[in-house]
Amino acid sequence: MKSKMRGQKVFFLIILSFFIFPFLSYGITFTPEVAKRSKKEQQIRKFYGVCPPFYLRDEKGRIIDPVHGKNANEPYSPEKTCGACHDYKLITSAYHFQQGRGEKVPLWMARRYPWVKSPGQYGGRW
Repeated sequence: MKSKMRGQKVFFLIILSFFIFPFLSYGITFTPEVAKRSKKEQQIRKFYGVCPPFYLRDEKGRIIDPVHGKNANEPYSPEKTCGACHDYKLITSAYHFQQGRGEKVPLWMARRYPWVKSPGQYGGRW
């Protein structure tokens, strides 16, 4: 049992180093504005295909940092958080984002899931 756990830890460390090493070795800083990104940063982003580290932001665009107690009780804003790098209007107008908008919730669903606003993905998961 111990050898299996040790093997899992080693595997985890190898995978983790695969993702962390490029950032440590190249000293890359991530730029939210696409036009200002270096070629090296663009290559790394393309390779990983994920967002770089980022701060959650509230509706006023202020950083939410619960570790240091900054705006820790404020809800996060996807528009201010993700919209810094992504086209928020385009994303929120896409089919899957709007799925179920404007549809009335069936009575059986309203009784079972009172927080839901539509039978689709719009307005909450049921």
